[in-house]
Amino acid sequence: MSPKLELLHQKTVDELLNKDITALNFKKRQKLFQHAIKSSNFYNNKYKHLKVFETGIHSPEDFLQLPPLTREELRLNFDDIKVNNVNYKDCKKVSTSGSTGPSVSVLHDKRHPETPIRWRILKWWGVEPWENQAFIYRFKKPLFERLSNKLMWWPTKRVFLAAANPTDEQLSKFVHDFNNIKPALLQGYVDVVFEFALYLLDNKIDIHPPKMVWVTSAPLFEEQRELMQKAFKAPVCDQYGNTEIMLIAAECPEQNGLHIMQDTVHIEFVDEDNQPVSPNTSGKVLLTDLTNYAFPLIRYEIGDEGKFKNHLCECGCPLPLMDNIRGRQSKHIATPSGLQIKGEHIMAMFDGHMKYFKEIQLLQSADYTVCISYVPREIEKGKKEMEVMTHMLKQRTRAEINIIHKEVEQVKRVGKKSPIIISEF
Repeated sequence: MSPKLELLHQKTVDELLNKDITALNFKKRQKLFQHAIKSSNFYNNKYKHLKVFETGIHSPEDFLQLPPLTREELRLNFDDIKVNNVNYKDCKKVSTSGSTGPSVSVLHDKRHPETPIRWRILKWWGVEPWENQAFIYRFKKPLFERLSNKLMWWPTKRVFLAAANPTDEQLSKFVHDFNNIKPALLQGYVDVVFEFALYLLDNKIDIHPPKMVWVTSAPLFEEQRELMQKAFKAPVCDQYGNTEIMLIAAECPEQNGLHIMQDTVHIEFVDEDNQPVSPNTSGKVLLTDLTNYAFPLIRYEIGDEGKFKNHLCECGCPLPLMDNIRGRQSKHIATPSGLQIKGEHIMAMFDGHMKYFKEIQLLQSADYTVCISYVPREIEKGKKEMEVMTHMLKQRTRAEINIIHKEVEQVKRVGKKSPIIISEF
């Protein structure tokens, strides 16, 4: 078969697989809807006035009749959302950090763990279950959790760094242990992995290159990615997930967007009327967890914005693509005239300047004043670059608000996270 025919054949196969996954996704939504109205008091009351309550969901258009689940509804109706016959041995209660608003809680259904999806993603990068791994978290995990993790993954070796103000001795030990076990994977929060990368670069320290670096829990500046790849001599994988639904989408080695785990989650990008927007057009994110039968999440409006890509990936995976999330659940910067600058726009504006800083954070007060707190890598260069960034933000806000900046030793933490924007609005 000629290369041209092989390419055409592969394209046909990919299109058929994509159709199969789309059909599976819809069947799972149908089943979840029937389960929710039968077993959850909240969804029974929320949907009982709709036509589909009686007729069922028979088309994608029927599914669009379902009103979104808001974060406020989730926060106020935990007991009614969970199913009536829930067995708590099959569940785990988790809560958000509160970094983007009041904390919400959900139940994870342990009958459908996220581990197989995690290994699907790692397989794309050539990481195997028996290979060693390294992790960087902000805080040290409890002793029991560390011991159980070690026993569960024996004889695989794992090393951990608690990155909340680590000492030079702790950092040196982590580097030594890292080079000793030569992990295939390094995983951690974006900000702490970035801090460790800067430590390596600033001190001219080499480590054994892992197969990939997986960062989570915050949007990723492209300049952060470039510096991390330079420090680790390995590709950095961005992913999209949250406390409520852990693994939604992730990059493959092509790094041309995030593959959506369409067989376990349904994602929509919609306009203000909750109707689908076209590919390559930004819209509100609505999430439906197709595997959680203990605590259904249907068309959950999480507060993010994103967009579909209108092509399949060259890697051959039939899972559809979405753009990398920017400004995840972030507050907007507001002005007295009603102008709102989205977090994703601020990230795009500041990208290209992050190499001068370990961290930045925008705090907007009730009088509209914005203070940009920053932790510089080099004090003088940081000051000069921050003047430029402050001027850029003043222009973007049409000089309607007062914008100041200050150097800090550490930006404000909310739970385990360091939000880019904290606002009193």
